[in-house]
Amino acid sequence: MEEYRIRVLSPDGTEKHVRELDPPAGTPLFLVGGPRRMEVGPLGDCREATFEGDPLTLGIGPRDTVQVQYRAGAGPWLNRYAGTAVITGSSRSEVGRYKLQGLRYRRLTEVEARTLLPDADLGAQVRRLFTDLIASGQLGGTLQAPTQESVPDLNVTSAAIHGNYWPVAKLIDERLKGRSRQTRTYLNPDGSTQSRDVNPEWGVNADLRPVFGYPAGTLVIDEAAFGVEIDGMDTDSTTLVTDVRVMFTRTMTAQFLLTEVGGQDGEGGTIISTPARSTAPRTIPVPVAPRTFGEAWRTLPLPTAPELFTTLPGDGVSARAFYFTGPVDPLPPVTVTGDPAALWDGTLTGGLTLAPPDGNTVFLYYLTVSIPPGTPVPDGFRLVAPGASLSGLTIRTPAGQMRMGTVSAGAPPMYVFPDVVRSEHLPAIWEDGASVEFVLAPFDRAAPLLVSELSLIGVNRALVEASAFPLARTPTLNPVTARLPGWNHRPAGAAQLTLRGPLGEVIETRALPIELLVYDTDDDGELFTEVRCGQRDEAEALSFTAVISARDQNATTDAVQAST
Repeated sequence: MEEYRIRVLSPDGTEKHVRELDPPAGTPLFLVGGPRRMEVGPLGDCREATFEGDPLTLGIGPRDTVQVQYRAGAGPWLNRYAGTAVITGSSRSEVGRYKLQGLRYRRLTEVEARTLLPDADLGAQVRRLFTDLIASGQLGGTLQAPTQESVPDLNVTSAAIHGNYWPVAKLIDERLKGRSRQTRTYLNPDGSTQSRDVNPEWGVNADLRPVFGYPAGTLVIDEAAFGVEIDGMDTDSTTLVTDVRVMFTRTMTAQFLLTEVGGQDGEGGTIISTPARSTAPRTIPVPVAPRTFGEAWRTLPLPTAPELFTTLPGDGVSARAFYFTGPVDPLPPVTVTGDPAALWDGTLTGGLTLAPPDGNTVFLYYLTVSIPPGTPVPDGFRLVAPGASLSGLTIRTPAGQMRMGTVSAGAPPMYVFPDVVRSEHLPAIWEDGASVEFVLAPFDRAAPLLVSELSLIGVNRALVEASAFPLARTPTLNPVTARLPGWNHRPAGAAQLTLRGPLGEVIETRALPIELLVYDTDDDGELFTEVRCGQRDEAEALSFTAVISARDQNATTDAVQAST
């Protein structure tokens, strides 16, 4: 005998009551047709559930947490689903409708990440994120602490990242889960194999505990077993993404941009000149999936955040000045104090102090950073000098020079080069022996000027790819759905499927990734589990959802491009 019950928690995580079908005392549980369509991912992450019942006896209020528990015979109660009540029945109705959403899809989109996650294994970093979230009190006592088992180490070192008050779900989806990637191989009916690159799954399971990682285990499904049915599903290929164009929209601007290739200061060589223009984005193409079904692009705007860039250290610094008053013959030297290496250590605790000699005021400082051999083409620079504005810069190499005048930062203190600089101007001259001269105009011409940071930067390709890879979308050929009796089937990463003919003969054996388990109740009140392999929903439903999603993505992209 299989039975179920529900446990209801208030929004702060305090238990309100437990309702059973046939309790020894108290109010019995009454659901019309039982729990319906409780969706759970292959890692056990809870998604959506619906049911109908008597509002007065259920006692489920807005934003309560509901756990659906199950047991076979006299065995222990097992949590099968947990979610937040987002639709609740009216107390004036005999039968009310209820809709639950897993914490990943509702509550974790509403609470924020507030702390720094230091460099660590990606799994340890995610555990720290949830530990800090619980400590913040935003979810009351609802969420249980992550464990090494529910969020294991993934043997991938993840760079430090600050939550910056992003929604927790957004931070994991867009900045963390893409930092790990694995290739999974599955058996085709003809004996060949197919491979898929996947990122970690994550969410909150039926125990209200965070989960993050790769689903393990194989669910063996054979049509010879009692009550097992396997049916094919139409294949959905509405959404296809094979390449992602990452876009940094907040790039620097320059009213004057000119590059001399093979010459210096107008003497010989070829001139590359770009007229004054509005901010142009810096874009990076990232291939994310094979183009087996064609080539399809998606745009991904990213913030100009320091953690998405790496520092390219200099090799030395020199300084000179254009004096506004005071003796100019001989030209007095600038007084420089501090350690030049502090300009690119990323700490903002040191730097260089520039000061004019006594009796002089400085109109402009020229600070030149020499670049060590082997430095790649930079994507911009970082400047922290609160007492001055940047007037311009000149990049000199043995192959030529590039000058930018009347510049402004798109996202200070980050100055990211627009595409025209990174793809046309700099590659034409960049080679070993480069130096960069920054022209700084002090606000107080007689006072010392502190420059806390001044370094070239490069895009952290690994972190950019980590944001792009989860967007890959390609169809799975010949997805199937299997119906199994009962709810005694735990989530797993893959299904081993054996399809049989009318006489029990084996027709096909194959393996597919499990996309979704649906714990359900049929019209006769019998419990069953639907396992969806290779595709999480019917093709028509997925196609409709994809059209809506594409419309929203296009609106976002249009807004971003219109702002550049």
